[in-house]
Amino acid sequence: MRKIIFFLGFIALAACSADLAQLEVEKNLMLQGEMLFEGANTLSMDNDQDLITLIEEAGLTTDQVESVGISEAKITLNSSEKSIAESLLLQIVSDNNELITLGTLNPLPEGAIVDLKLAEEIDIKPYLEDSGCTWVLDLNLSGDANEMAIKSKIKLVVNYKEN
Repeated sequence: MRKIIFFLGFIALAACSADLAQLEVEKNLMLQGEMLFEGANTLSMDNDQDLITLIEEAGLTTDQVESVGISEAKITLNSSEKSIAESLLLQIVSDNNELITLGTLNPLPEGAIVDLKLAEEIDIKPYLEDSGCTWVLDLNLSGDANEMAIKSKIKLVVNYKEN
């Protein structure tokens, strides 16, 4: 009996997952901060696009969206930022959701554009649907800076049900 129930559950799960499709959306971030000192610092950006805005160009509705993940996060550092940045930690937070880590990198490799190591199985759909959604970049600096505006490009993977 257990085998039959397990088998039927497996078939149901496979049938549900087969209906999901993926859409990849690129999003540009400009994370900013002022009066930065040696040590830990935080740059941030209010989310400028909610989930509806991200998916409406593809003709999707929020009811179709099952989850939103991240497949890539690239941070661009100019030479002065690169010379004092020691580590990076990209996070997201919103009014009704706790701060979670999306990606990190320590130490920083050579080059102006660095790829963050991403956390696995993160669903940011609740954040994109919530007010007060904010992107956060924590970085450790080896020196002071009046201000920083760091560019990031992320690729979001929207998992959705096809109609």
